[in-house]
Parts: sequence; structure tokens; C-alpha cells
Amino acid sequence: MAIIKKKWIAFTLLIFTVMSSMAHTIYAPNDIPLLDNRFRIDPNTEQVTIILNHPSHAQKVVLVNPDGSKWYAQRHPPETVGWFNNRNQDIITIQNPMPGPWQAIASLNGKNRIQLLNPTTLKVEKLPLKVYNKEYLTSYISLINDGQVMTDKDLLNNARLTVSLINSDKQTNDSQKSIALYKDDGQSYDSLPFDGKLSTRLFMDLTPGRYLVNIRTKNNIFIRSYNADMIVFPQPLGYKIKQSNNNKSSAEFTFVVDPLEIDPNSVVIDSLITDSSGSNTKQLIVHLADQILENDTTTLKIELPYKKYTYSGEVFATTVDGRELSFQLPEYEFEVVSAPLDIIDNPITSSAAELTVTELESKTIEEEEIEIADTFQYLWILVSILIVIIIISIFVVLFMLKRKQKKLLENGELSLDDISTEPLKPLEIDENDVKK
Repeated sequence: MAIIKKKWIAFTLLIFTVMSSMAHTIYAPNDIPLLDNRFRIDPNTEQVTIILNHPSHAQKVVLVNPDGSKWYAQRHPPETVGWFNNRNQDIITIQNPMPGPWQAIASLNGKNRIQLLNPTTLKVEKLPLKVYNKEYLTSYISLINDGQVMTDKDLLNNARLTVSLINSDKQTNDSQKSIALYKDDGQSYDSLPFDGKLSTRLFMDLTPGRYLVNIRTKNNIFIRSYNADMIVFPQPLGYKIKQSNNNKSSAEFTFVVDPLEIDPNSVVIDSLITDSSGSNTKQLIVHLADQILENDTTTLKIELPYKKYTYSGEVFATTVDGRELSFQLPEYEFEVVSAPLDIIDNPITSSAAELTVTELESKTIEEEEIEIADTFQYLWILVSILIVIIIISIFVVLFMLKRKQKKLLENGELSLDDISTEPLKPLEIDENDVKK
């Protein structure tokens, strides 16, 4: 029997050695994390595997049992314990471990965890791999013992369920975020008290990216954990709001749907338009199946008084894979403004019909700046043309003089002797002429 156990332990350690060599940072579904180098093993646990990662140098890892006894890689019960260690990792597998609190004495880093082989497991239903930003997820979670849902009130009375998400991208603000805390007490989203089945509703207000979902329940007797991958995508429906043309007392709501993600005919938008005082609220329900879509886009015109508003809503839809979903739209503040009198007396051209008053003022300033720039450009072109004309004129004059000089030489009217490059000398004066 001891030989069989040794073979089983050796086989288990071999499997974990191969797994540890792979660059995979996601926990197995029923692992529990090692917190402060301590963990608890509950009764009826058939097998536990402890994975300890430590800095890249040899060190002695000490495992302290609940009764205070200590195990090392070189000293442990070989019949029930298998121990593999190298410079970076220790993997310890224990058959029928002692229930109670355990402790690992070592300088640890990385993803340290404990894997349990136990008839009591945590079952999670309806948790998709692909979700959307600000989506509402409903999931059902149960504790299973020997294939049956646990309904023992004494066990479930103090059991609490937490849901956390860990982002694999450490640079984001959502590196680790707890999003839920539930009890099996028939309150909040839980349907019935102590039925062993918790109904959870999660709000995925997360930056798009890849996450590890950790669902954990604990009480005074046991700790159970469930881990799964999850990828958060951007929302498959977007919208924009602007004031209607000709500055009318109304606004245009444009919705754009991604047909590669959700079925456009399944989309229902339940939204609210609330004024700045919060006293007046208008409900806007849109069924895209009743609207005309052009390039997956539809626009609605809603009459609204001149005020500031906040738009918010929730979308219900079916994905192309057939999954029903709902997600919250981001809130948006906008204003319907009345146009000044001079703008009303002079109708806006079609090219500027979609601009608000503020945008029109900005456009006027930009046009003036463009006109000034154009004036400077024209002046520079004119100066350049004048300079070119002057240079050409100089060359023409020099050419004409040279040509005239050549003609005189050819006619004999001017000899080369007459052309001297010596400097001019003053003429000699005859003294007799002076006396006269």
C-alpha cells in the first residue's frame, strides 16, 4: 500500500512540475490562495498540494503542522508526503492531511496557492468568459458535498461569499477589485435563505482587459475558492446627443450598434432624461426592431425645453452567440440652448446647421484667423514678385549695355585701346596756358 501511495505522490508531483514550467498565472478552478503564509485544511480533505514560489536561491522551506510539528524537504513522512524542490519552487503533496491551521515558513513571492482534493467543492453557474464593460451578470453559486448541494444551516449560517477580480495588467487602476459580498440569508439578490444556492448579481464596472475572477466562501470550518478567466470588452452599443438643426427646442439622439457582437433587432434601451434640477424626468424607451437602421445607426428627435440635462440608461440585448445580457450606458450631460437674435434673423446655412451657438462662435474666430493668415500670405507673394522683377530688370539693362558696346566695336567707333582698366589719372596742365 505504501508503494502505491508513493507512486501516486510521485505522479502528482511530476504533473505539477510540468505545469509549473509553463508560463500560466491563472489559478486552477478550486485553488485557494496562500495568505500571510498561512492556510486552513478542513476535515475530510483527501489530498492537498501546496505550491510555494520563492526567490531564485536555495532556501529551506519549513511546513508547520497544526500540532506544531515541522516538516522539511529532507525530513517528512515519506509514506504520505511527497516533496519536490528546486531553486525557485517547492511543491508538496500530502495524503489525508491533518485538519486545522497550517503555516509555511519561507520568504515567498509569485503565485503561491493550495489545491485541495475534497468532496466539498464550490460550484459556479452562468459565468461567461467574455463580458462587456458595465455589464450586469447574474450567477448562481452553491457548495457541493458528495454531489449534493449543502443546505445545513449550521454550516451556511456564517458562510460569506466574496467576488474579486485581478487584472493581469498591473498598470491599470483595477489591478485588484472586490465587487460583491453575499450571504445565504434570503436577502438582497439571494432568493431563499439556507437553500445552499446564492443568486449573485455582479456589476462589471471595469476597464476592458483580461481578469482573473476569484469567488471565495469561508466560515469557521472551511474555505473554498473558485477561479476563472474573464475578458472584459468595450460596450457593443454607443450613442451621441446634439441639438437639432436650426437651434430648435429639441435634441437628436443617435445610437450605433455593433452587429458583430449583438443582434440589432434584440436591442431595447430603457433610459431617462433628467434636467439639472432633478425635478423633471422623461423616460425614453427605444426598440431598435421598430427603428430604421442605416449603417447600424438610428437617430431620434426628442422635443426638450431649453435646459441642461443628464442622460442615463440600461441596454437589454442578445449576443450573436445567444447570451442574454444587460449593461449600463455611461451618463452624459448636454444642454439645449436658445440661439441669439442675430442668428435667428439670419438663418444658418446647411453646412453649419448642426453646430450649436458655442461652436458657431468658435468657427467665426477661426475664420478671422484664417483671413489674417491669408492676407500675410498675399503680401509675401507680392513682395517676392517685386524682387524678381527688379532682378530681371538689372539683368536686362546689363545685357543691353553689353550689346551696345559690342556694336560700337564692330562699327569702328570704339577701339579696344579706348577701353582701359587702369585707374584714371589727372590731366597735365600747361603752365603757358595758365599764364595766358
